Amino acid sequence: MPTKNKLRLGIPGRALREQTIELLQKAGYSVNITASGHKITIDDSEIECFFSKTQELAEWVQAGMLDACIVHKARLLEQNIKAKEISQLNYGNGTWHVTKVILAVPADSKIKSVKDLNGQEVLSRLPNLTKKFLESQGVEAKITKVGFPGEAKGEMFNKPLVDFTNTGRTLAEHNMKVLVEIMKTLPCLVMNNDSYQDAWKRQKTENLAMLLDSARLAMDMVGLMMHVPNELMPAVLKILPAMKKPTVTQLRGENLFDVLTVIDRKEARDLVPQLKKIGCTDIVEFPLEKVII
Repeated sequence: MPTKNKLRLGIPGRALREQTIELLQKAGYSVNITASGHKITIDDSEIECFFSKTQELAEWVQAGMLDACIVHKARLLEQNIKAKEISQLNYGNGTWHVTKVILAVPADSKIKSVKDLNGQEVLSRLPNLTKKFLESQGVEAKITKVGFPGEAKGEMFNKPLVDFTNTGRTLAEHNMKVLVEIMKTLPCLVMNNDSYQDAWKRQKTENLAMLLDSARLAMDMVGLMMHVPNELMPAVLKILPAMKKPTVTQLRGENLFDVLTVIDRKEARDLVPQLKKIGCTDIVEFPLEKVII
């Protein structure tokens, strides 16, 4: 059973592994992985980390063998896991974008809609979720569970497949095409229900969630600082997006303001040239470590 004043945390050991490790580092933790790649530690003596498959992590949290873990929302639904969700983290399998659960078919398949699957065999890495989805569409099909990698098996046996996807590149490599998107899925930080009742463990996990969330948000944002003459302030404020309102400070003894704001990283590409054209000077764009809203 989980120990007091020690949070036992499950870290996904496969598809979500690299992004999870990088996010822990961006959140301020020093991460150490043994040469075998099977053991992970961080520089917080109150958190004990374990690598494993997400299927096992979800089961271990539900059973109380772990206090918390990071696992896909789709995996929780697939295994009907009873656990307390603390946070949804914005990344996916080997990517910083959302992962999707899709139903794909061979590229030359005559199957054109979900209804065409009636009476067919469907391969799936998420058989329970697949069954519920097909039933919701009024379709009866034989569902065969397959493991990773699913795309190769869909091509090999020329069968419809339910699997995770990010860009769709691997599907295309195996001559598969998306028929329908079943759901979007994000990694969730979840807690064992009994551990959640422990105030110390709940606070420790919520603090971890805040750090991970803020580090992930900071990856998509930049800070922007500039000098703006007083007469240009209305024009600048009109085009300047901000999470709330920019910080505006008048420089002592001058008709000049220091403007500081946080914006979406992609917006900066178009915004900085506009600000320069308006007449702003000393424009500085800088990266952020954490953004806590």
